[in-house]
Amino acid sequence: MSELTADRENVLQYAAEHFGTSPEYLWARLPDAAVLRDSRSKKWYGIIMSVRLDRFIEGAEGVCDVINVKTDPLMTGSLLMQAGFYPAYHMNKTSWISILLDGSVPLSRVTSVLEMSFALVRGKAKGAKRTEPKDWLIPSNPKYITLDDLFRDSDTTLWKQVSRMIPGDTVYIYEALPVGAITYVCTVTETDIPFHFEQDGLYMDTAFRIRVLRRLPPDAMTREHLRDFGITGIRGPRGIPDDLLAALKSLAGQ
Repeated sequence: MSELTADRENVLQYAAEHFGTSPEYLWARLPDAAVLRDSRSKKWYGIIMSVRLDRFIEGAEGVCDVINVKTDPLMTGSLLMQAGFYPAYHMNKTSWISILLDGSVPLSRVTSVLEMSFALVRGKAKGAKRTEPKDWLIPSNPKYITLDDLFRDSDTTLWKQVSRMIPGDTVYIYEALPVGAITYVCTVTETDIPFHFEQDGLYMDTAFRIRVLRRLPPDAMTREHLRDFGITGIRGPRGIPDDLLAALKSLAGQ
């Protein structure tokens, strides 16, 4: 399955699905500028706007949608070395960057940085640090490795961290087609591990460690079953509806 294009529509859909964010259009003179705001801290974590390409690439013609995202100043330099990443347009260039939404950067990479931006903003909200365990549904792509192969020699592994997970959280892993099912239940044992990895379109800057609790039969919770619970797509870590969580706990013997 080919990856979706990193364009305005798909990024806004991701923000709606994973952060519950609706875009805000604040300026009459910039009717297409969409602000993404964290509902808890009330701070911006993203701005999508159309910008002339020559603002980023000397001599380039036309306009392009870009997204400005907040970054850790310690990471800004390394991000700007990557294709499609530029100093922020009309924002503080120490703690913000611009990413072209012209297809040059994979959607998974854009959403990974957007997740980090959201985490930076959410982390500044009073009382934002979570202490109670949470259940997550996360996707896995067999294009890179199957989970059976991944856990063949060890019941622990590092996983790309793009959400504010904490030790004690439970993750249910959905394997995309050709598997098309939730197959593993794991517990989070460690988070916020610096770990840079880049290969075949897969990027990782921060990781968390998980340990297998149980393997589910591949026909127990398929994508057809998930549709019955209103889950039609899993693009990144997300919460789990109560009725689906109850069914998963039953399957896992919890």
